[in-house]
Amino acid sequence: MSTLENTVSMMKTLPETDLLEIQSFTRKLFQRRESEAADEAVGKFLKPMSREDIMKNIEIAEQEIADGKYRSADEVFNELEHRYRL
Repeated sequence: MSTLENTVSMMKTLPETDLLEIQSFTRKLFQRRESEAADEAVGKFLKPMSREDIMKNIEIAEQEIADGKYRSADEVFNELEHRYRL
């Protein structure tokens, strides 16, 4: 008997409340697997970074913000609301 067949035969004897718990657990497990797969897929496109690299990038970003090279999301959304009369 395969693992699936064995599992299904055991589940046939369970009450509905237990089946609902199993369904909830299975859904959570599936969502976690989906998240892990997505993380792995994204990770293939990102270069590995050390803590020092991350901290350096943060410092550069903070300086660029201070220099006015970027606008806050609030500014951008306000401009879009005004431009398109939202």
